[in-house]
Amino acid sequence: MKKALALLLACLMILPLMMACNNDSPDVTGQGAETTASVAEDENKPDLPTPEEIGDISGDFHILVAGNWAWNDYESDGTEGTVIDSAIYRRNQYIKEKYNVDITNEDIVKYSSAMGSGDGYKKIYNYYMSGDDMYGAAMIGTYDVATLAYNGYIHDLNDIPYLDLSKPYWDQRANEDLSMNGKMYYTTGDISVSDNRSTYVMFFSKNMVDMYDLDNPYDLVRENKWTFDKFAEMVKTVGTDENQDGIYDKNDTFGLITPTDTHLAILSAADERISAINENGEIELTFYNERIVNLYDRYLQVVGDHSHTYNYQYSYVTGKNGLDSTNEERVSMFNNNHVLFYSHTMFYMDYLRDIESDFGIIPYPKYDEAQEKYGNLVSAWHSQFLCVPESVQNLERTGIILEELAYQGKQLLTPAYYEKTLHGQYVRDEESSEMLDIIFANLVYDIGIYYNIGTYKDQLTSIVRNNQNFTTIYETYRLVAESKIKAINEFFAKNNAQ
Repeated sequence: MKKALALLLACLMILPLMMACNNDSPDVTGQGAETTASVAEDENKPDLPTPEEIGDISGDFHILVAGNWAWNDYESDGTEGTVIDSAIYRRNQYIKEKYNVDITNEDIVKYSSAMGSGDGYKKIYNYYMSGDDMYGAAMIGTYDVATLAYNGYIHDLNDIPYLDLSKPYWDQRANEDLSMNGKMYYTTGDISVSDNRSTYVMFFSKNMVDMYDLDNPYDLVRENKWTFDKFAEMVKTVGTDENQDGIYDKNDTFGLITPTDTHLAILSAADERISAINENGEIELTFYNERIVNLYDRYLQVVGDHSHTYNYQYSYVTGKNGLDSTNEERVSMFNNNHVLFYSHTMFYMDYLRDIESDFGIIPYPKYDEAQEKYGNLVSAWHSQFLCVPESVQNLERTGIILEELAYQGKQLLTPAYYEKTLHGQYVRDEESSEMLDIIFANLVYDIGIYYNIGTYKDQLTSIVRNNQNFTTIYETYRLVAESKIKAINEFFAKNNAQ
């Protein structure tokens, strides 16, 4: 969905966006007219009645934004001066001018507040119980939105008038990975950049590639040679105990620096899942096969080799979880050519974009060359998904406004995100656009992570600390996983029959 067209749109959008950023009071009328013209020319525009046919839907449209690491893509007064802020402002003004609707929101952002029954969940639940339709829509942290769906507190998006999830401004991979028996309770797309910012990628040091005379990672991706084995080979090429103290830590040089969450991302990179939706529209446990066992046997050899991999959320010396370095120290390591690969989500670009050392962005490696596509996990802990509370009374109004927000997101927000991501890097790194197209075209949404099937997501993130092998983890929690899947499938089957 967010492929080469996004870059073209970015180029077209940069000039007007920057003009808007340079004005204290943006020319709303001119911007709105320009946007209206672009809508009329786009064959993929929303299939909506005219404002005259719709009638009066004016007033506030309140969106709840909540999550562990939430991004608010709906609030802007146009004065922040960034391309993203300007895009949000222009989108809101378009909705205001066309429908006399003010996009308002409540923002609940709290670290570790969306783990299944957090603040966002409680807000939607309380309004469901009271029958109050305070919110027209919500962007809720992943674990909370999954729990809301499992308890029947949010509405099937496919049942909302005027909302067409088959349109290119909605994420078709999300449709494929999250739809159950034709029901879609939460999704994402160009309506937000949360999915982009929450996607796992590999940053690499160009200086380190040159210093160690390694293959160009961009060429490896293009030639379908960016595989796990190649990744492991390159990581093990780099590793030095710089201060000769016998301990590998933030003072040394590594082939890879990573948090523990990437133990989940490598599964998606191999095009595998903890659970997936089967042909009957039900959740199925897909967590064990020869391919996955082989993957983790090899992966654990890489991340468990502390002389080449620095896991900053786990100390191999003490055997305990916990941050071993500050963010500033890790950025400094990367900037000072002490790290070849840095595995993180795309939002980490915000910290790296101003460093002096040259770096690039590539997708996670494939399992092998026979794998058709690259796979890049959307982090459940960081991301949010759009949902519509079951308590909403005017679904037609909600469908119209959300469809417009998503479409205008494709016209304005996604191009602005591309420009922001590439700005300061694009001129010296023309390959970035190509890599971002590959990454965002192959997002992975693992429903087994979202519902915490078998607690496997938690077991994988601590697999190194607990010194367990993959087969032991799978068998230990298999009955728990199968029991939860059965309960979820039965709930949705019953709910769908009503």
